[in-house]
Amino acid sequence: MLSYMGKFLRLLVRSYYRMRLGNLGDQSDIAVPVFLSYPMRISIGTHCHFARNVTLRANTEKPLGIRIGNHVRVHESVLLAANNGSVEIGDRSWLSPYCLVYGNGGVKIGNDVLIGPRVSINTVSHHTERCDIPINEQGIYCAPVVIEDDVWIGMHAVILQGVTIGRGAIIGAGALVNKDVPAWSIALGIPARITGRRINAPVEAGSS
Repeated sequence: MLSYMGKFLRLLVRSYYRMRLGNLGDQSDIAVPVFLSYPMRISIGTHCHFARNVTLRANTEKPLGIRIGNHVRVHESVLLAANNGSVEIGDRSWLSPYCLVYGNGGVKIGNDVLIGPRVSINTVSHHTERCDIPINEQGIYCAPVVIEDDVWIGMHAVILQGVTIGRGAIIGAGALVNKDVPAWSIALGIPARITGRRINAPVEAGSS
């Protein structure tokens, strides 16, 4: 009886989310509660899992503010916010608990990306050139963040606007990334610096 009721409740929850979202692929599992804003601008692929207290905020004029690929896992209390931009996540990627992703300037996360707990990805900052008026009256500027396939980002890392992290790179725990990180590199520290290259990493086309 309990097993039947559990299956019925899961079906009911899935039907609710399917009616609200722009797209919900087969075999995707969304816990309760998950908080949705502008749900018709959210697309979720197949075999995805969203844990409790995730917030998906597709507050943008774009047709799709948040696009999630297939076999993606988003753990507890993650925030994905389009903020007039967009957030795209490729297949088989993983966001650990308490990650924050602000898509103002556009965030693209590739396939097979592992993002540790409490990582922040930020695409917006404030102008601070003037001292005669408050910072909050000087406006903002945005720049995209691109995280290519097969990247591993350690816990508490911060990725700032305008950064591209190349394929296969590793970002150490607590790193502050404010410049591009080449493919297959290892970056550590505040600010993050290239400290090495993955053993047996392939040679990229055009590199010396």
